[in-house]
Amino acid sequence: MILSAIKSIFDIDNVGKRWGVRILYLITVLINAAIYFNPFADSDFTALNNWMNTFYSMTEYDPEIYDSLLSTVPLSAGNIVFMVTVLIGELVYLTSAYIYASVYVRNYRLEKAAIAKKVGSDSINYAVSSLPDEPIKISKLVGRILLIVLVTSVVALPLLTISMYFLFFVLIGLPFIFTAPVAYLSGDKGLFSSIPYVCKLSRKYYFINMRSIAIVLVAVLIVDFGVPLLANFSYTAYYIVDAAVTTWLWLSIARLGALSYCTMKDYPIGGGKRNMAI
Repeated sequence: MILSAIKSIFDIDNVGKRWGVRILYLITVLINAAIYFNPFADSDFTALNNWMNTFYSMTEYDPEIYDSLLSTVPLSAGNIVFMVTVLIGELVYLTSAYIYASVYVRNYRLEKAAIAKKVGSDSINYAVSSLPDEPIKISKLVGRILLIVLVTSVVALPLLTISMYFLFFVLIGLPFIFTAPVAYLSGDKGLFSSIPYVCKLSRKYYFINMRSIAIVLVAVLIVDFGVPLLANFSYTAYYIVDAAVTTWLWLSIARLGALSYCTMKDYPIGGGKRNMAI
């Protein structure tokens, strides 16, 4: 059961004819790896770290020293370029994840419609025959992706700040709401109505979702510990592998959200046969 869930979550290549996902993965990796090879970017923040240590080690307030420190922040143009490109890289990760989730749901519904057409509604199971979901139109999907990326970018910082202090409550609530972006990108619900909708869907899937999220979190911890060890041998290898593995994790999270949403919606516990492993 656990091995089946792991395969379902991390098998990111298994969507449609596969080439679309492969291209998305390659582009995301190349963009985020290129950040570290940008000749105009400087990732050395040693001077800034020393400045911050000096600033926070002041035990008494001295206006002259204080003003002098504030007027000589050692942040080079290269540092600024690096921070901006890192921010762009994070937006690329986020956008790629949303695109992947959208592609997964759209392909899933196209396949479901093809099965229904091929074998007839009387020959297929309860879930497929009783839910006439339509794949979202591409023109509508593009607008939704742009909007949700913008909204996520705006609310991400305060949410991350809050979660630092209420991490336990965030983890408890995550299995209820982590599929909300998928409900929006699928075209089923609006941006705000998707949250109560997926909370209702998730009630009987709570512990299954929690288990799946835990699997992803364990993978993230392993990667965070293991991949940086490559820097001891080669920074080039570290940058490339880090971009490749991080992209894989982002798309795996997106796959889990899409897979969970499709399963909860089409195969409610107690309402029909559940044939997808999450």
